[in-house]
Amino acid sequence: MTIVTEPATKILIVEDELVAANALSDGLTDMGYDVLEIADSSHDAIAQIHRQVPDIVLMDIKLRGESSGIVAAHEIQKISSVPIIYLTAFNDPDTLDQVISTSPYGYLTKPLRYTEVNMAIILALKKYHENKILKEALEKEKELHTLKSRILAMTSHEFSTPMSVIRLLVWKLQNFEDQITKEGRAKNLASIQSAIKDIHWLLEEVKFISCSESGEFPFHPEKVDVITYCQQLIDSFQTDDQIRKCRISFQSHGQRKFIKVDKKLLWHIIMNLVSNAIKYSYDGGTVDVDIKCDKDHLILSICDHGIGIPSEYLNNLFLPFLRAENVGNVKGLGMGLYIVKQAVEAHHGKIAVESEVNMGTKFTVYLPSA
Repeated sequence: MTIVTEPATKILIVEDELVAANALSDGLTDMGYDVLEIADSSHDAIAQIHRQVPDIVLMDIKLRGESSGIVAAHEIQKISSVPIIYLTAFNDPDTLDQVISTSPYGYLTKPLRYTEVNMAIILALKKYHENKILKEALEKEKELHTLKSRILAMTSHEFSTPMSVIRLLVWKLQNFEDQITKEGRAKNLASIQSAIKDIHWLLEEVKFISCSESGEFPFHPEKVDVITYCQQLIDSFQTDDQIRKCRISFQSHGQRKFIKVDKKLLWHIIMNLVSNAIKYSYDGGTVDVDIKCDKDHLILSICDHGIGIPSEYLNNLFLPFLRAENVGNVKGLGMGLYIVKQAVEAHHGKIAVESEVNMGTKFTVYLPSA
Protein backbone atom coordinates (compact mmCIF):
# COMPACT_ATOMS: atom_id res chain seq x y z
CA MET A 1 0.00 0.00 0.00
CA THR A 2 1.34 3.44 -0.95
CA ILE A 3 1.24 6.04 1.81
CA VAL A 4 0.82 9.59 0.53
CA THR A 5 2.41 12.23 2.75
CA GLU A 6 2.44 15.98 2.37
CA PRO A 7 5.81 17.50 1.37
CA ALA A 8 7.84 18.96 4.22
CA THR A 9 7.64 22.71 4.77
CA LYS A 10 10.63 24.39 3.10
CA ILE A 11 12.43 26.92 5.28
CA LEU A 12 15.10 29.51 4.55
CA ILE A 13 17.20 30.51 7.58
CA VAL A 14 18.82 33.96 7.38
CA GLU A 15 21.32 34.18 10.26
CA ASP A 16 24.94 35.41 10.38
CA GLU A 17 25.91 33.45 13.51
CA LEU A 18 26.86 30.11 11.98
CA VAL A 19 26.75 28.05 15.20
CA ALA A 20 23.26 29.29 16.09
CA ALA A 21 22.08 28.85 12.47
CA ASN A 22 23.32 25.24 12.29
CA ALA A 23 21.75 24.40 15.65
CA LEU A 24 18.43 25.86 14.51
CA SER A 25 18.69 23.97 11.21
CA ASP A 26 19.28 20.66 13.04
CA GLY A 27 16.35 21.34 15.37
CA LEU A 28 13.99 22.16 12.48
CA THR A 29 15.13 19.08 10.55
CA ASP A 30 14.43 16.91 13.58
CA MET A 31 10.90 18.39 13.67
CA GLY A 32 10.33 17.33 10.04
CA TYR A 33 11.03 20.60 8.24
CA ASP A 34 13.16 20.92 5.10
CA VAL A 35 15.85 23.60 5.52
CA LEU A 36 16.74 24.79 2.02
CA GLU A 37 19.74 26.91 2.95
CA ILE A 38 21.38 29.07 5.58
CA ALA A 39 22.06 32.61 4.32
CA ASP A 40 24.21 35.01 6.36
CA SER A 41 23.56 38.22 4.42
CA SER A 42 20.76 40.13 2.74
CA HIS A 43 22.38 39.49 -0.64
CA ASP A 44 22.56 35.71 -0.13
CA ALA A 45 18.96 35.58 1.13
CA ILE A 46 17.61 37.41 -1.92
CA ALA A 47 19.71 35.23 -4.25
CA GLN A 48 18.20 32.11 -2.65
CA ILE A 49 14.65 33.49 -3.10
CA HIS A 50 15.40 33.92 -6.81
CA ARG A 51 16.60 30.31 -7.01
CA GLN A 52 13.75 28.76 -5.02
CA VAL A 53 11.00 30.39 -3.00
CA PRO A 54 10.63 28.69 0.41
CA ASP A 55 7.39 28.25 2.31
CA ILE A 56 8.65 30.49 5.12
CA VAL A 57 11.69 32.61 6.03
CA LEU A 58 13.26 32.80 9.50
CA MET A 59 15.04 36.16 9.49
CA ASP A 60 17.63 37.56 11.88
CA ILE A 61 17.75 41.37 11.95
CA LYS A 62 21.51 41.79 12.31
CA LEU A 63 23.26 40.29 9.29
CA ARG A 64 26.69 40.26 7.72
CA GLY A 65 27.23 43.24 5.41
CA GLU A 66 25.61 46.65 5.25
CA SER A 67 21.95 45.58 4.89
CA SER A 68 19.88 44.40 7.85
CA GLY A 69 17.28 41.65 7.93
CA ILE A 70 14.58 44.33 7.74
CA VAL A 71 16.02 45.63 4.47
CA ALA A 72 16.25 42.03 3.22
CA ALA A 73 12.59 41.48 4.14
CA HIS A 74 11.54 44.55 2.12
CA GLU A 75 13.47 43.26 -0.91
CA ILE A 76 12.12 39.73 -0.56
CA GLN A 77 8.54 41.05 -0.46
CA LYS A 78 9.11 42.65 -3.86
CA ILE A 79 9.82 39.17 -5.22
CA SER A 80 7.40 36.99 -3.25
CA SER A 81 4.72 37.16 -0.58
CA VAL A 82 6.48 34.40 1.40
CA PRO A 83 5.79 34.77 5.18
CA ILE A 84 8.67 36.03 7.31
CA ILE A 85 9.31 35.44 11.01
CA TYR A 86 11.97 37.53 12.77
CA LEU A 87 14.35 35.80 15.18
CA THR A 88 16.36 38.48 16.98
CA ALA A 89 17.78 39.80 20.21
CA PHE A 90 16.53 43.33 19.41
CA ASN A 91 13.27 44.50 20.97
CA ASP A 92 13.70 48.28 21.25
CA PRO A 93 10.82 50.52 20.05
CA ASP A 94 12.69 51.82 16.98
CA THR A 95 13.47 48.29 15.77
CA LEU A 96 9.90 47.18 16.42
CA ASP A 97 8.55 50.07 14.30
CA GLN A 98 10.84 49.06 11.42
CA VAL A 99 9.81 45.42 11.80
CA ILE A 100 6.09 46.27 11.73
CA SER A 101 6.58 48.12 8.43
CA THR A 102 7.38 44.75 6.78
CA SER A 103 4.16 43.11 8.10
CA PRO A 104 5.89 40.00 9.50
CA TYR A 105 4.09 36.80 10.44
CA GLY A 106 5.95 36.48 13.73
CA TYR A 107 8.63 37.97 16.02
CA LEU A 108 10.63 35.79 18.40
CA THR A 109 13.43 36.99 20.68
CA LYS A 110 16.63 35.09 21.38
CA PRO A 111 17.56 32.78 23.01
CA LEU A 112 15.16 30.64 21.01
CA ARG A 113 13.03 27.79 22.29
CA TYR A 114 12.42 25.35 19.47
CA THR A 115 8.90 24.53 20.61
CA GLU A 116 8.06 28.25 20.31
CA VAL A 117 9.73 28.40 16.88
CA ASN A 118 7.66 25.39 15.78
CA MET A 119 4.43 26.96 17.03
CA ALA A 120 5.31 30.30 15.38
CA ILE A 121 5.89 28.51 12.05
CA ILE A 122 2.57 26.62 12.29
CA LEU A 123 0.61 29.79 13.13
CA ALA A 124 2.40 31.84 10.44
CA LEU A 125 1.64 29.27 7.72
CA LYS A 126 -1.99 29.06 8.85
CA LYS A 127 -2.32 32.84 8.75
CA TYR A 128 -0.56 32.97 5.37
CA HIS A 129 -2.89 30.40 3.80
CA GLU A 130 -5.96 32.15 5.24
CA ASN A 131 -4.75 35.47 3.84
CA LYS A 132 -4.07 33.81 0.48
CA ILE A 133 -7.61 32.39 0.35
CA LEU A 134 -9.05 35.77 1.29
CA LYS A 135 -6.95 37.54 -1.33
CA GLU A 136 -8.02 35.05 -4.01
CA ALA A 137 -11.66 35.52 -3.00
CA LEU A 138 -11.30 39.29 -3.23
CA GLU A 139 -9.61 39.00 -6.64
CA LYS A 140 -12.38 36.68 -7.80
CA GLU A 141 -14.98 39.17 -6.59
CA LYS A 142 -13.17 41.98 -8.37
CA GLU A 143 -12.97 39.94 -11.59
CA LEU A 144 -16.66 39.06 -11.29
CA HIS A 145 -17.58 42.72 -10.81
CA THR A 146 -15.50 43.68 -13.85
CA LEU A 147 -17.04 40.85 -15.87
CA LYS A 148 -20.57 41.89 -14.93
CA SER A 149 -19.84 45.52 -15.80
CA ARG A 150 -18.47 44.55 -19.21
CA ILE A 151 -21.37 42.20 -19.87
CA LEU A 152 -23.85 44.92 -18.93
CA ALA A 153 -22.15 47.47 -21.20
CA MET A 154 -21.81 45.10 -24.15
CA THR A 155 -25.29 43.63 -23.74
CA SER A 156 -26.82 47.10 -23.63
CA HIS A 157 -25.04 47.88 -26.88
CA GLU A 158 -26.13 44.60 -28.50
CA PHE A 159 -29.75 45.09 -27.36
CA SER A 160 -29.92 48.50 -29.03
CA THR A 161 -29.81 47.08 -32.58
CA PRO A 162 -32.78 44.67 -32.44
CA MET A 163 -34.77 47.13 -30.30
CA SER A 164 -34.20 49.85 -32.91
CA VAL A 165 -35.32 47.47 -35.64
CA ILE A 166 -38.51 46.61 -33.75
CA ARG A 167 -39.35 50.24 -33.00
CA LEU A 168 -38.75 51.32 -36.60
CA LEU A 169 -40.81 48.51 -38.15
CA VAL A 170 -43.68 48.86 -35.68
CA TRP A 171 -43.78 52.61 -36.41
CA LYS A 172 -43.73 51.84 -40.13
CA LEU A 173 -46.60 49.32 -39.84
CA GLN A 174 -48.65 51.73 -37.73
CA ASN A 175 -48.21 54.82 -39.88
CA PHE A 176 -48.06 53.40 -43.39
CA GLU A 177 -50.49 50.50 -43.13
CA ASP A 178 -52.41 51.46 -46.28
CA GLN A 179 -49.25 51.80 -48.34
CA ILE A 180 -47.61 48.49 -47.41
CA THR A 181 -48.33 45.43 -49.55
CA LYS A 182 -49.17 42.06 -48.07
CA GLU A 183 -45.71 40.80 -48.96
CA GLY A 184 -44.10 43.90 -47.43
CA ARG A 185 -46.08 43.43 -44.22
CA ALA A 186 -45.02 39.80 -44.01
CA LYS A 187 -41.39 40.79 -44.56
CA ASN A 188 -41.56 43.43 -41.82
CA LEU A 189 -43.17 40.98 -39.39
CA ALA A 190 -40.46 38.41 -40.18
CA SER A 191 -37.80 41.04 -39.43
CA ILE A 192 -39.51 41.83 -36.11
CA GLN A 193 -39.57 38.14 -35.21
CA SER A 194 -35.89 37.86 -36.09
CA ALA A 195 -35.08 40.85 -33.84
CA ILE A 196 -37.09 39.28 -30.99
CA LYS A 197 -35.13 36.06 -31.53
CA ASP A 198 -31.87 38.02 -31.20
CA ILE A 199 -33.07 39.55 -27.93
CA HIS A 200 -34.09 36.13 -26.60
CA TRP A 201 -30.66 34.78 -27.50
CA LEU A 202 -28.92 37.62 -25.69
CA LEU A 203 -31.05 37.06 -22.59
CA GLU A 204 -30.24 33.34 -22.59
CA GLU A 205 -26.51 34.04 -22.88
CA VAL A 206 -26.55 36.61 -20.07
CA LYS A 207 -28.54 34.22 -17.88
CA PHE A 208 -26.05 31.43 -18.61
CA ILE A 209 -23.04 33.59 -17.79
CA SER A 210 -24.66 34.84 -14.58
CA CYS A 211 -25.31 31.28 -13.37
CA SER A 212 -21.80 30.16 -14.35
CA GLU A 213 -20.01 33.00 -12.56
CA SER A 214 -22.18 32.79 -9.42
CA GLY A 215 -21.39 29.10 -8.97
CA GLU A 216 -25.05 28.09 -9.41
CA PHE A 217 -24.41 26.33 -12.68
CA PRO A 218 -27.39 24.20 -13.78
CA PHE A 219 -26.81 20.71 -15.14
CA HIS A 220 -29.92 18.61 -15.76
CA PRO A 221 -29.21 15.66 -18.08
CA GLU A 222 -32.10 13.83 -19.71
CA LYS A 223 -32.60 11.36 -22.53
CA VAL A 224 -32.66 13.32 -25.76
CA ASP A 225 -33.15 12.31 -29.38
CA VAL A 226 -30.07 14.33 -30.28
CA ILE A 227 -30.25 13.72 -34.03
CA THR A 228 -33.77 15.12 -34.29
CA TYR A 229 -33.08 17.89 -31.77
CA CYS A 230 -29.93 19.04 -33.56
CA GLN A 231 -31.75 18.95 -36.90
CA GLN A 232 -34.45 21.23 -35.44
CA LEU A 233 -31.82 23.69 -34.18
CA ILE A 234 -30.06 23.71 -37.55
CA ASP A 235 -33.40 24.31 -39.30
CA SER A 236 -33.92 27.42 -37.14
CA PHE A 237 -30.98 29.01 -38.99
CA GLN A 238 -32.59 28.50 -42.39
CA THR A 239 -34.03 32.00 -42.72
CA ASP A 240 -33.86 33.94 -45.97
CA ASP A 241 -30.98 36.08 -44.71
CA GLN A 242 -28.98 33.08 -43.50
CA ILE A 243 -29.61 31.12 -46.71
CA ARG A 244 -28.29 34.05 -48.74
CA LYS A 245 -25.23 34.22 -46.46
CA CYS A 246 -24.27 30.52 -46.70
CA ARG A 247 -25.69 27.02 -46.95
CA ILE A 248 -25.76 24.58 -44.01
CA SER A 249 -25.02 20.95 -44.79
CA PHE A 250 -26.27 18.60 -42.04
CA GLN A 251 -25.31 14.93 -41.76
CA SER A 252 -25.89 12.39 -38.98
CA HIS A 253 -24.32 9.00 -38.31
CA GLY A 254 -24.47 6.26 -35.72
CA GLN A 255 -26.83 3.51 -34.65
CA ARG A 256 -28.37 5.39 -31.74
CA LYS A 257 -30.46 8.54 -31.60
CA PHE A 258 -30.96 8.89 -27.85
CA ILE A 259 -28.27 9.91 -25.40
CA LYS A 260 -28.37 11.46 -21.94
CA VAL A 261 -27.33 15.14 -22.11
CA ASP A 262 -28.44 18.50 -20.78
CA LYS A 263 -30.77 19.73 -23.51
CA LYS A 264 -30.38 23.42 -22.60
CA LEU A 265 -26.59 23.24 -22.57
CA LEU A 266 -26.60 21.38 -25.89
CA TRP A 267 -28.70 24.27 -27.25
CA HIS A 268 -25.97 26.73 -26.20
CA ILE A 269 -23.24 24.59 -27.77
CA ILE A 270 -24.92 24.16 -31.15
CA MET A 271 -26.42 27.63 -31.44
CA ASN A 272 -23.14 29.39 -30.64
CA LEU A 273 -20.90 27.21 -32.82
CA VAL A 274 -23.23 27.23 -35.83
CA SER A 275 -23.93 30.96 -35.44
CA ASN A 276 -20.19 31.69 -35.35
CA ALA A 277 -19.60 29.46 -38.37
CA ILE A 278 -22.22 31.41 -40.34
CA LYS A 279 -21.02 34.84 -39.15
CA TYR A 280 -17.40 34.19 -40.07
CA SER A 281 -18.08 32.43 -43.39
CA TYR A 282 -17.70 34.15 -46.72
CA ASP A 283 -20.89 34.93 -48.62
CA GLY A 284 -22.07 31.93 -50.61
CA GLY A 285 -20.03 29.48 -48.52
CA THR A 286 -21.04 26.28 -46.77
CA VAL A 287 -21.14 25.29 -43.10
CA ASP A 288 -20.79 21.53 -42.56
CA VAL A 289 -22.51 20.12 -39.46
CA ASP A 290 -21.80 16.45 -38.75
CA ILE A 291 -23.24 14.53 -35.79
CA LYS A 292 -22.38 11.01 -34.68
CA CYS A 293 -24.23 9.36 -31.83
CA ASP A 294 -23.29 5.98 -30.39
CA LYS A 295 -24.00 4.23 -27.10
CA ASP A 296 -21.69 6.34 -24.95
CA HIS A 297 -20.85 9.53 -26.85
CA LEU A 298 -22.14 12.36 -28.96
CA ILE A 299 -19.56 13.71 -31.40
CA LEU A 300 -20.45 17.04 -32.98
CA SER A 301 -18.35 18.58 -35.76
CA ILE A 302 -19.00 22.07 -37.15
CA CYS A 303 -16.78 23.25 -39.97
CA ASP A 304 -16.81 26.49 -41.95
CA HIS A 305 -14.64 27.69 -44.81
CA GLY A 306 -14.44 31.32 -43.76
CA ILE A 307 -11.98 33.83 -42.36
CA GLY A 308 -10.35 31.44 -39.86
CA ILE A 309 -8.65 32.25 -36.55
CA PRO A 310 -5.08 33.62 -36.30
CA SER A 311 -2.79 31.11 -34.56
CA GLU A 312 -1.89 33.53 -31.75
CA TYR A 313 -5.52 33.49 -30.55
CA LEU A 314 -6.00 29.71 -30.45
CA ASN A 315 -4.51 29.09 -26.98
CA ASN A 316 -6.81 31.64 -25.33
CA LEU A 317 -9.79 31.11 -27.61
CA PHE A 318 -12.27 30.24 -24.85
CA LEU A 319 -11.59 33.24 -22.62
CA PRO A 320 -14.46 35.74 -22.19
CA PHE A 321 -14.55 38.80 -24.46
CA LEU A 322 -11.76 37.50 -26.70
CA ARG A 323 -12.33 38.45 -30.34
CA ALA A 324 -9.69 37.97 -33.00
CA GLU A 325 -8.42 41.02 -34.86
CA ASN A 326 -9.76 39.76 -38.21
CA VAL A 327 -13.48 39.68 -37.24
CA GLY A 328 -14.03 43.19 -38.59
CA ASN A 329 -17.48 44.63 -37.88
CA VAL A 330 -19.16 41.30 -37.13
CA LYS A 331 -21.28 41.89 -34.03
CA GLY A 332 -21.04 39.78 -30.88
CA LEU A 333 -20.33 39.80 -27.16
CA GLY A 334 -17.17 37.74 -27.44
CA MET A 335 -18.73 35.29 -24.96
CA GLY A 336 -19.97 32.54 -27.28
CA LEU A 337 -16.97 30.21 -27.12
CA TYR A 338 -16.60 30.82 -23.38
CA ILE A 339 -20.20 29.64 -22.96
CA VAL A 340 -19.58 26.64 -25.21
CA LYS A 341 -16.54 25.59 -23.15
CA GLN A 342 -18.52 25.86 -19.89
CA ALA A 343 -21.37 23.78 -21.33
CA VAL A 344 -18.97 21.12 -22.65
CA GLU A 345 -17.09 20.88 -19.35
CA ALA A 346 -20.38 20.52 -17.45
CA HIS A 347 -20.81 17.26 -19.41
CA HIS A 348 -17.17 16.29 -18.64
CA GLY A 349 -16.66 16.49 -22.37
CA LYS A 350 -13.94 17.90 -24.60
CA ILE A 351 -13.74 20.46 -27.38
CA ALA A 352 -11.04 20.75 -30.02
CA VAL A 353 -10.42 23.38 -32.67
CA GLU A 354 -8.50 23.45 -35.94
CA SER A 355 -8.21 26.66 -37.91
CA GLU A 356 -6.28 28.41 -40.64
CA VAL A 357 -6.66 32.03 -41.67
CA ASN A 358 -8.77 32.44 -44.84
CA MET A 359 -9.31 28.68 -44.99
CA GLY A 360 -11.84 28.12 -42.23
CA THR A 361 -12.36 26.68 -38.76
CA LYS A 362 -13.48 23.29 -37.45
CA PHE A 363 -14.77 22.67 -33.92
CA THR A 364 -15.19 19.11 -32.67
CA VAL A 365 -17.17 18.48 -29.48
CA TYR A 366 -17.12 15.17 -27.58
CA LEU A 367 -19.94 14.71 -25.06
CA PRO A 368 -20.14 11.51 -23.03
CA SER A 369 -23.55 10.23 -22.00
CA ALA A 370 -24.30 11.55 -18.51
